[in-house]
Amino acid sequence: MKTWVRSGFYSGVAIGALLAGSPHADAQTRVAGVAPADRSEPSEDVQADQGSADILITARRRSERLQDVPAAITAVSGDTLQAQHLDRVADYAAKLPNFAAVQQNTRVSGLYVRGLGGNANNDGAEGGVGLIVDNVFFTHVGFSWLDFVDLDHIELVRGPQGTLLGKNTTIGALIVTTKRPSFTPELNLEAGYANYGRYQIRANATGPVIGDTLAYRLTYYRDASNGWARNAYDGQKYLDVNRWAVRGQLLFESGPVTSRLIAEHYETSEYNNYYPNFADAKTFANGAVRAASWDTKVRGLFGYTPSYDVGRNADLNTQDRIDSRVTGVSNELTVKLGAHTLTAVSAWRQLRFRPRNDSDGSPFSILRAGYDVDVDQYSQEVRLASPTGGALEYQVGGYFLREDLVSNNRSIFQADSTKWFLTGALPTAALSPAILNGVEYDQYGTLHVTSGAGFGQATWHLADRLSLTGGVRFTRETKRASNTGLTFGGATLPGALAPARAAILSAFGGIFPTYADSRTTDSWSWLVNPSYKISDAVLLYASVSYGEKSGAANLSATPNLSATPGPGKPLIINPEKSTDYEIGVKTKLFGGRATLNGNLYWNDIRDYQAAQIDLTRPTLGNFLGNAARVRLRGVEIEGEAKLGGGFSASLNGSFNDATYRSYTNAPAPIEFSNVVSTVDLSGKRVIGSSKWSGQASLNYDAPISRRVALTAYLNQTYRSATNLLNPYSAYGNQGGYGLTNGGIGLHGIDGRYSLLFWARNIFDKRYAVGIGAENSVSPFVKVLGDPRTFGATLKGKF
Repeated sequence: MKTWVRSGFYSGVAIGALLAGSPHADAQTRVAGVAPADRSEPSEDVQADQGSADILITARRRSERLQDVPAAITAVSGDTLQAQHLDRVADYAAKLPNFAAVQQNTRVSGLYVRGLGGNANNDGAEGGVGLIVDNVFFTHVGFSWLDFVDLDHIELVRGPQGTLLGKNTTIGALIVTTKRPSFTPELNLEAGYANYGRYQIRANATGPVIGDTLAYRLTYYRDASNGWARNAYDGQKYLDVNRWAVRGQLLFESGPVTSRLIAEHYETSEYNNYYPNFADAKTFANGAVRAASWDTKVRGLFGYTPSYDVGRNADLNTQDRIDSRVTGVSNELTVKLGAHTLTAVSAWRQLRFRPRNDSDGSPFSILRAGYDVDVDQYSQEVRLASPTGGALEYQVGGYFLREDLVSNNRSIFQADSTKWFLTGALPTAALSPAILNGVEYDQYGTLHVTSGAGFGQATWHLADRLSLTGGVRFTRETKRASNTGLTFGGATLPGALAPARAAILSAFGGIFPTYADSRTTDSWSWLVNPSYKISDAVLLYASVSYGEKSGAANLSATPNLSATPGPGKPLIINPEKSTDYEIGVKTKLFGGRATLNGNLYWNDIRDYQAAQIDLTRPTLGNFLGNAARVRLRGVEIEGEAKLGGGFSASLNGSFNDATYRSYTNAPAPIEFSNVVSTVDLSGKRVIGSSKWSGQASLNYDAPISRRVALTAYLNQTYRSATNLLNPYSAYGNQGGYGLTNGGIGLHGIDGRYSLLFWARNIFDKRYAVGIGAENSVSPFVKVLGDPRTFGATLKGKF
């Protein structure tokens, strides 16, 4: 299978070269849905101060103005993101309504729209929110950890996708489009310096290789800082930045053929897995004392007094860097076949993740644990698009995906492990460190996905102002999952001590042969989307869409090893099914100087694939289960205006009621775990979802001389209170908070240079973006948002 996909990829490149000699050459042909190569200076569409309404988006695989698309879509230019130092996917929340991203590390990442979609920390699950970069769908959540640079623009599409996009999703999709090679020579250099010793370097060069037939683009990115949380044990700074990326592109254009080849590589090596201890549950909710809480044990066994001073209490002896690598190659081939356009996108992506965690939250050698993850994905998409402007416009296509994934959950015992896990179970004289020291216990999970789909979408222009869009998709997907429990290392024990080691390994999951399952799922997705233009300035639309995501794989699932008959945890859970209803309006006001868009949504989701935590294990067991029913309903409003005198403003707001309608088997939090193992969350807000969120921005850009302009911006975001902890617990509450970013600088009128002074989180708000549950080797921990950062950036274009 891998050979076939690779052959298809290289064939796509070869076909592009072969068809270049077609006698029907038309050098000026523009392929629908693909932006042409730049042959002149950038237009207003790519300026940093542009309004989103001016951006050409490709969510429907055709180049369209945002205001002309009858769907809930938000777009932001890449120049705006770069100018305002919104570098990471999580930063996009400053511009995208009802959007959030978790980026604790490569593996614990996820995208959320309207409070749902992430499934961070579960390798066998795709998110309900898809990530599509340069028309390639990324499967694993870890791909969203990347810093996407040299961007043209981003788009956030809400609701189920699949009748046009590469792979079906149930909640929405984030579409990232990078800048293409240009036939006009250009070199862009950027250097910045900020507090915490942070420096950033960006460079890209583009121009012709062979006349107006072949152009190149090279991009380099480097970002590094010292970190801002000091480790008391050895003085090492945690929460640093250390990443780089390089991308090369070739654009071939000849007659009816365009081929865009992209090769890229990203690496990070950072101390980013410091999660500060902030609380310990010494008692249960009914007042009963927990005899073996983390706090009680570190005090009693080691005479250690822990600190809960969040952000200043790092005291770890074995935390090391976490390494991630992503490599990829893709080719997008477009061919004009008369008035129609054929597009083929071939891609390969590889992700490697290696954590080196101190998992006990202390300066003692108790446990190192983490998941080594390897992902290889191959995809091939083919689409045929009709010409635009007729009474009927349509696209049909097919999609193939192969994903091979390994997730190895490693637990490495150390010199203090015996004391920690076996005190009280063995006589003091028998607590030999050799019982556990040097032993490694692994759960080696694998997943193989083969997915094929056919899809089509058409728009029928019933009248000058009335249109009806409909789409359908059929997907057949096969998943084969397995998990194996194994152990190695450690000293050979005498017979009297061997049962003690076996008991601990059993508590971690036990030793078992390969536990495997497979499932093939057939699913349909569809869309009905009428729209009516009351005038050139007012567009009304409605939509009903349905999407389905095949059953996720529980790569940490184990068979039933007890003496009591019964099934183990399921390796593959039920598919997730989403039906979304939308009504919206898009308006242009004051002669196009302002836009105001709004939409109402109601989304019913059945068998939502919810993350679940098993607190019965010594370390957290991360699984997926199905919440029977989840409902999302709310309103989203987006407005922006050019105020005159160089000023512009934008204001976005969202009300989001995300509720578990039926979730009777949610895992119980630790404060109730002495009484029950599950709780009923029906009627509760979805974990991690805020009811209110909003963004406001004020921008200024105007000349102060014939050659120089002054530019400034001020952004404010707000997110209301939510609960960030799974299992749902009083320890997980995060109050509402706002963040303020701003900048001021100068740039040349000709756009050839700029100097910007900027700051993020100006008022140094301390807040959490994630909270981790307590277990036997760790108390409750927080994942902290970035502190105040400020710096200066100098850019030049040559």
